[in-house]
Amino acid sequence: NTDTFTAPAPQPTIETCLVGTLETWPLSDVVLWLHETARSAMVRVGFGLDAGVLFFRHGQLYRAEWQGLSGEAALIALLQVREGAFSLIQRDPPEARPNISRPTGELLLQIAVHNDERTRSRAS
Repeated sequence: NTDTFTAPAPQPTIETCLVGTLETWPLSDVVLWLHETARSAMVRVGFGLDAGVLFFRHGQLYRAEWQGLSGEAALIALLQVREGAFSLIQRDPPEARPNISRPTGELLLQIAVHNDERTRSRAS
């Protein structure tokens, strides 16, 4: 009897991790990419207990937390961070109560306008 055993082919992992630095890939670009490609992911900015976190479901940012801030306030503060590392885990996000209700595209536009106004007022 020449029965052979073949090990099953490894299954591709559903989770994909991307690690980068904010100096080379600003958080605003990461948020825009996740939104435009309709991805589900969790993004951690920084390390340990001080890390900020963003949750996306199908490209929509629905939860943000950082240094005691939550929701849009946490997102705005995190987008001001220019140095450090981030990790992006592409997967279905954990069940967490949303603290951001506005559409991600609208939020990004409002933040861009706000930053532009702030830059112009500093230049004056």
